[in-house]
Amino acid sequence: MKLIKFLPFLLLLFLFSCGKLATTPEDKKSVDEIQKFYGGYVQTMKGVQTLNGKSSDFFEVEIKDSKLINNQPQRAISNAANIAFIVFQNQKPGNYDVIKTKLLLSDGASFAKSFTQKELQEVKEIYPEVEKVNSFLINKNYNGIFEMFDPKFKPDEKFANEKLSEMDSKMGAIKRIQFQGFEFIKDSNLGDIVVMREVGQRDQLFPFINMAFDRKTKKMLNIEFP
Repeated sequence: MKLIKFLPFLLLLFLFSCGKLATTPEDKKSVDEIQKFYGGYVQTMKGVQTLNGKSSDFFEVEIKDSKLINNQPQRAISNAANIAFIVFQNQKPGNYDVIKTKLLLSDGASFAKSFTQKELQEVKEIYPEVEKVNSFLINKNYNGIFEMFDPKFKPDEKFANEKLSEMDSKMGAIKRIQFQGFEFIKDSNLGDIVVMREVGQRDQLFPFINMAFDRKTKKMLNIEFP
């Protein structure tokens, strides 16, 4: 006899209403931008999930055969977040409560992550601060970068300026910067932070850039070039 188990706390309901499941222009634009950014093969699904009696509309993106994602397995979290953020940026406010991302890697592994509308809105509100720092980096405005720091976490100004100038001299000036996702972290020293992950273009080099922001104050706490 086949045993059927019911899971009362996690019930996934898929809506078959044509109006609800029809692909919207916003959905199509999201997929087009994801494929332009990552390449590969993209599939999407949407519906309603009910958890502990609360229903949430979700949009899920599954991507495979992406060269960029396969070459950066260490950045699976931020790539998943970036895909969710692309979807969020292209949707009308309140379209989906949750955006899910699933990465299928070339070694057979997979990575799945869900992001709430609240989390993605939080990142959207911090993003203008990231763009300011990017502009300062490209224009070599080291003092501008220094002023972006939370006063409690400001580095030594002379030391910071010397290091930034040294990197520009050795590696070439930053010509452009590409946002590549984010990660929420509880840090023992910095507290609840969101790390915005980017990559810069310096001549023929493409080094990573990580910026840490306080989730409450939206102030920059740290910047590193790993």
